[in-house]
Amino acid sequence: MFIRSLTLAGLLLSLAACSQFPLAQPDLLALQKQASSAYAAGDYASASEGFRTLAEAMPQDADVRYRLGNSLAQQKQIDAAIAAYREALQRDPKHAKAWHNLIFLQLEGVNYSVAEMYKHIDTRDPQIAPIVRKAEAVMDLFDVRQQP
Repeated sequence: MFIRSLTLAGLLLSLAACSQFPLAQPDLLALQKQASSAYAAGDYASASEGFRTLAEAMPQDADVRYRLGNSLAQQKQIDAAIAAYREALQRDPKHAKAWHNLIFLQLEGVNYSVAEMYKHIDTRDPQIAPIVRKAEAVMDLFDVRQQP
């Protein structure tokens, strides 16, 4: 009797765990193929939708969030892409590609800010000179060119 109760409890726990993942394993694989194919075809909106669904179904998967970040970045949804890369890195702090893309997007933001700065300031102003030097040093360090 005790064994039967224990087995039943195990089955119920297994079923409860399965309910957290509404997509079965073959469905997840099919969805991942669809999302990857959409990305390769340049349909970034569909890719994002697929990767977002996968991210919900696989809460610990860093790579799905990295791929979501890529599809969002392709759509110029920079803040959302940065958030997806950060979520990937929370799950796998050693995900080098997520680090690369996160830093790249952030440097593009710096590049934009420096370009905006040059539109509005007098670079010959002695109070501004230290800021200009720091901005140029960051741009040089990362081999990023400011846009006129």
